[in-house]
Amino acid sequence: MDRLDRFSIWAIVILLISSSALVSYHMGEAIPGKEAPQRVSVTGNAGINAELGNKVRVIRNLIEANNLGKAETFARELILQYPYEGEPRMLTGDIFIRKQEAVKAMFEYKEAIELNPDYLDKKTPFFQGKKLKAVVREALEEIEKKIKLKPDDESIKRDRKIIYYLQRRIAGSCG
Repeated sequence: MDRLDRFSIWAIVILLISSSALVSYHMGEAIPGKEAPQRVSVTGNAGINAELGNKVRVIRNLIEANNLGKAETFARELILQYPYEGEPRMLTGDIFIRKQEAVKAMFEYKEAIELNPDYLDKKTPFFQGKKLKAVVREALEEIEKKIKLKPDDESIKRDRKIIYYLQRRIAGSCG
């Protein structure tokens, strides 16, 4: 037995001792019946979520009553009050869709998706993928018409890039 063999045997013995010490130290931490903590919402305050839910219901009622001006005003106020919630942005997008302004709606939907990616997750109650797919198609048609009229307009090309981004984002989602 040469020097390298003795060194490798001692290294294996030391590794076995240290790994058994680690296993015994962490024994019982991973209990099979123990649930992992669930993800908490951004606000974390049930009072704020209830208040936001009530205001959202009011805006939805205004949209359904076709009172779009008042609904847009309330939605803009909600965006200012809750800048990190996606629901006011989704409502504003819905208002723009009712006004037949698909491109403006896409900007609002983009912001909502960035604030709450669950709008594209089919497994959550927030899923809006089918509606967003239809709106993306409509907005893309509108942008293509504008590009044919003004092929050198850079703002229209930027809008098209955003719509392509949303199209990729929807295609890559769970829906």
